[in-house]
Amino acid sequence: MTLLTVLALALVALAAPVFAQAPDASPTAPPAAPEPATLAPETAAPPATGPATDVPEGAEATASPAANAVSAPPDGPVARGVFFFSPTCPHCELVITDHLPGIFEQYGGEPTIAIDESLEPTDVSFYLMSNGTLQLLMVDASVDPGARLFVTDSERLGIDNAGVPRLDIAGRYLVGSLDIPEQLPGIIRDALAAEGIDWPPIPGLGDALAPFPEAGHTPSSGAAPDGLPAELPASAKASVLDRVSSDPLGNGISIIVLVALIVSLVAVPVLAYRGGLAELPSWPIPLLAVVGIAVSSYLGSIESSGTEAVCGPVGDCNAVQDSEYAQLLGVPIGVLGVLGYSVLLAGWVISRLVHGRMADWALVFVALGAFGGTLFSTYLTFLEPIVIGATCMWCITSALTMLGLLWLTAGRGGAALRRLRAD
Repeated sequence: MTLLTVLALALVALAAPVFAQAPDASPTAPPAAPEPATLAPETAAPPATGPATDVPEGAEATASPAANAVSAPPDGPVARGVFFFSPTCPHCELVITDHLPGIFEQYGGEPTIAIDESLEPTDVSFYLMSNGTLQLLMVDASVDPGARLFVTDSERLGIDNAGVPRLDIAGRYLVGSLDIPEQLPGIIRDALAAEGIDWPPIPGLGDALAPFPEAGHTPSSGAAPDGLPAELPASAKASVLDRVSSDPLGNGISIIVLVALIVSLVAVPVLAYRGGLAELPSWPIPLLAVVGIAVSSYLGSIESSGTEAVCGPVGDCNAVQDSEYAQLLGVPIGVLGVLGYSVLLAGWVISRLVHGRMADWALVFVALGAFGGTLFSTYLTFLEPIVIGATCMWCITSALTMLGLLWLTAGRGGAALRRLRAD
């Protein structure tokens, strides 16, 4: 295991420059923003604690007056929020195309998307999406003004590593393609039953809303020609190269591990069937199973609670945990991992306690379980760089742990199977 990890890190050090040549795109975090010195005046706010977190009470008092430059409409309660996205972010695309239309239909009907037509299309970063009852200022964080507002809002909220999609609404922020569709309808329902939701007090937000004189309603000026909605750039599809190149180091590591997993899935069964695998020491098997249980337990707690994970300097595990692939049929992947590693550990214990054919069947069961776990780890590892565009080093640790169990159990399982067939 140690040798494999060292080899993976060494190979990615060589591969990273190659990935770095690809176009810069970020599926879960906006591109690098301008230097803080060019931003709007900084406001002090205590740190927030993570996704769906309440904004500190003091943030209201420190907001720039421009944040509330647009007043609420007189026609009734309206829910308003600021939605940050990136055109190459698959999670943004999922929320915008699959979830927001239904939420708008539920609360007020189909929206109109308005833009500032005085700008060139490539310079547009603010889109007012409104049906008169629900209004979202859609902010493209890949364009300079949107990136500035994103950084300003992050500083106001006291968050450093929350990427996009991010929704700032009702004194809290929601991050990811799970939290936003799950929690936004309830927030809107409660707001409309009360006095509505005012704009979040983001310094500079008033300037972003200036092209839309009736910010509480679908604006009559700035709308797309012939009454057709303007198209959000989030509808653009991110290529595989875009996703991989968004984090060359982290995704490079996951690709190397993916290759190792695929090669092992082909080689190990052949070697075990032919008796070409030596029976390696058995004591690391329970040790690796316990490591797998510990890692999966941590991931399961993160996925179940929605809190931020401790990611470290490589990869973006929160982007992975916020994705739709963090669950299978509604069950967190971490919970499935705990069950899988526990079953393997139980099978190994049984093989040590019984004798004869029962022990051999237990060894075959453990070997097949490790093969199945490695196959599932291969699928998850493929999703990270190729589909999600982010790598979770906790998940990579689990994949390498399962790979080690495969190599440690295959020789014994193959020998046990040959004994059973000979009887």
